[in-house]
Amino acid sequence: AFIQYMSRVQYVLQKGKIVADVLYYYGDHVPNIATLKESDPAGALPGFDYDVTNEDVLLQLKVVDGEVVVPGGVHYRLVVLPDHKVLSLKALKQIEKLLNQGATVLGPKPERLVSLVGGQPAQKEFHQLADKLWGIGEAVTGQRKIGNGKLVWGQKAHEYLLGEGIVFDFESVGPESQTDFDYIHYTVGESDVYFVSNQTEEPKSFQGKFRVSGKQPEIWDPVTGKTWMAGAFTQMEGLTIIPLELDPYGSCLVVFTNPVPISANGKASSNFPLYREVQEISGPWQVKFDTVWGGPASVTFNELSDWSQSADERIKYYSGKAEYTTEFSLSEKVDGKRHWLQLNEVDDVGIASIELNGKDMGIVWTKPFRMEITGALQSGQNQLKITVVNNWQNRLVGDRGKPQEQRFTKTNVNIRDDWKLLRSGLLGPVHILGD
Repeated sequence: AFIQYMSRVQYVLQKGKIVADVLYYYGDHVPNIATLKESDPAGALPGFDYDVTNEDVLLQLKVVDGEVVVPGGVHYRLVVLPDHKVLSLKALKQIEKLLNQGATVLGPKPERLVSLVGGQPAQKEFHQLADKLWGIGEAVTGQRKIGNGKLVWGQKAHEYLLGEGIVFDFESVGPESQTDFDYIHYTVGESDVYFVSNQTEEPKSFQGKFRVSGKQPEIWDPVTGKTWMAGAFTQMEGLTIIPLELDPYGSCLVVFTNPVPISANGKASSNFPLYREVQEISGPWQVKFDTVWGGPASVTFNELSDWSQSADERIKYYSGKAEYTTEFSLSEKVDGKRHWLQLNEVDDVGIASIELNGKDMGIVWTKPFRMEITGALQSGQNQLKITVVNNWQNRLVGDRGKPQEQRFTKTNVNIRDDWKLLRSGLLGPVHILGD
């Protein structure tokens, strides 16, 4: 199920071209690596995105209508230079060329040539060219018009773009912090596709503001593969504002494809179901463990509980798969209504397969472990089976200190004395939800 999720996202995005306002040149010094996005050496975050490039691509950049263009055809508003102030002579000459052609370049005056190639003449040419572009002196901030372009220093890319009246490509509106979310924007043919993710362990309901207008927004769920038109959205000043809801660390694709008038707005109040609790499935639960791995063949849980807290060592130290089964009666009529099963808490791996009335409903692996069961749920009696797994740390802890013939595991892993038992099992509470 996790691989399917990744495959859906990559299938869509690999067809597209990235949309980013900033191209960051990470320089020629050693060691030199492109770090994690959130380190933001380009100074673009939040609200704007950036790409990272090397000297090979830098030397191939072109300028079209004031934007730099890489060989693959992606356009950027701004080139940002590294703050370590080390460049090659070839890179510095290319910066001058791009400025003359109309590019905007942001970065400090380089102070050191990256190598001794070319000897003293190259050193002299390098510093003369730096003085020509940035001027002589140590001004902390500044701007200079060079050719058809502009050279800027002493600002972050984020600050500069906002100062030029460029609005965020993506922004969360409301009390939530902008850093609670991450995004990436691609164009796929004539469509704009945003992948938006919740970076926190809390569910988020917020207004997402996108730098797109004149297109009907759609919401695609990469976890389930379901897609639907956004019925709630507002267009204004070249932007589209959409109410979004994301589960803990959840994500969605927001896709803009079909043209609509820029005056068109959605008529709905929400783009997501308004889940209501129908009933709790309280058990009792019949739980089957794998006896090969030391678990009991079958035991009754009158209520859901953490395996690691069990007084029965066969459960306390169990690692592997366990099947929970129960029957419950649903008094609500299901005709014409949507229903979901929500497990809420599954530890420690956080993955479960669900079978309802003999129908395989699939796998849940993300909080709140919710799955639509419309079509399988029936009024009256229902049979439910939930299969969960945990990792092998609890069994390793249980085997610790025992002679090999009494252990269930065979491993060269050093079972550390400070390892603790991990919460495991279906912890719930398990709910039936309706729309």
